[in-house]
Amino acid sequence: MQNDFSHLLSSLTVALKEADDLYKNRADPVLSDYTVTEMHCIENIGKTESPNVTKLAAAMNLTRGGVSKMIKKILKKGAAEAYTDEANKKEIYYRLTDLGKRVFDAHEELHEQWRKNDEAFFERFSAKEIAFGKRFIKKYLKHLTEFTGGKP
Repeated sequence: MQNDFSHLLSSLTVALKEADDLYKNRADPVLSDYTVTEMHCIENIGKTESPNVTKLAAAMNLTRGGVSKMIKKILKKGAAEAYTDEANKKEIYYRLTDLGKRVFDAHEELHEQWRKNDEAFFERFSAKEIAFGKRFIKKYLKHLTEFTGGKP
């Protein structure tokens, strides 16, 4: 039984990757130059008040070093710009450029398409079934992250 379940989880992983690729291929071409993680970083820059590396790392559950590397790529691509506040010239903050706002909006649209597609599927299940599924996924994710040493 565990083998069947593990096989289903592996199949789910593959199917999610294929669906993600399909959505990205159908999305606004502005997204083609960005990884999923870069898009999520841009999303967090757009949604966070006075975003800096520390706030972005916390929001994305990544290390500050990892976010710093990603920010450099995003700055180089022209989707964001760095700035300092008059009150605190030491701290570096980030804001989206016009290109970054286009990426942000296209990424939001991608999420909306995915949500609408899934909405009809999830309506087939009761609130109790959905709650069980969420509990199971959270516990399994915690199990995997403890095994791999990652963050839950």
